[in-house]
Amino acid sequence: MSSSVAEGTDWGRAMRIQFRVLGALILREMSTRFGRENLGYLWLFAEPLLLGSAIGALHHTTGHGLPGGLHVLFFWVTGYVPFYMFRSVINRAPSAVVANQSLLYHRRITLLDILLARNLLEGAAVMGTLLIFLMAFGMTLNLWPQEPALVVLGMISMLAMSHGAGLMLAAGAIYTDLVDRVIHLFTYVTMPFSGAFFMVFWLPTDMQRQALWIPPVHSFEMIRRGLYGTTVPTTYDVGYMVTWIIALNLAGLLMLRVARRRLVV
Repeated sequence: MSSSVAEGTDWGRAMRIQFRVLGALILREMSTRFGRENLGYLWLFAEPLLLGSAIGALHHTTGHGLPGGLHVLFFWVTGYVPFYMFRSVINRAPSAVVANQSLLYHRRITLLDILLARNLLEGAAVMGTLLIFLMAFGMTLNLWPQEPALVVLGMISMLAMSHGAGLMLAAGAIYTDLVDRVIHLFTYVTMPFSGAFFMVFWLPTDMQRQALWIPPVHSFEMIRRGLYGTTVPTTYDVGYMVTWIIALNLAGLLMLRVARRRLVV
């Protein structure tokens, strides 16, 4: 019994230390990116707010309707914000190791801690931005999410997939700078295929099957199920998403472990 208690105590202490490490890394990341003034931290939310508003306004002014009678501004904004999270996590991953390599002098800080802190900060900021947009749409246009829990789960699945891919990219960047140079182009090229700006039911049957091979499409469909409920058809497979999340994160962890040996600290 005493051995079990001791193990439980050690595990709890390790978890508390781990949370403190992540908290300190998140605060350092905020300070590094936005300065030490409180107003600077607002840019954490301001960038996705401004970009999401610009994208939505641009398409709203074109006057083109959407299949299913969806509100143009609402659809484009709520599509771009999750993609912004995906893009930001992916694009920032290759530079994470170089920018924070000196932190590895501390025994308790690992590459995973650095990337996890960055991505949790990015995810929290973008989810906060989406909440602001949803509150604004609800109060001005009476467009409230029909199933808010699915919106949250869809965002979490998107963050988890992005995190796993980010681990792999960070590991690759340890070997070559080429990863950092091409990833920005890659995210822009994949934007039309990600599911951010279309719904599966808009596509012909053959293209629907092809689109559903793309993992982020399922996250977007889940988010839209949460936003629109049953007013429009949505198609997603939770098992498929979970499989991709596990596979990407396991592959990323393995690649980080191997790449860590190349770093000179």
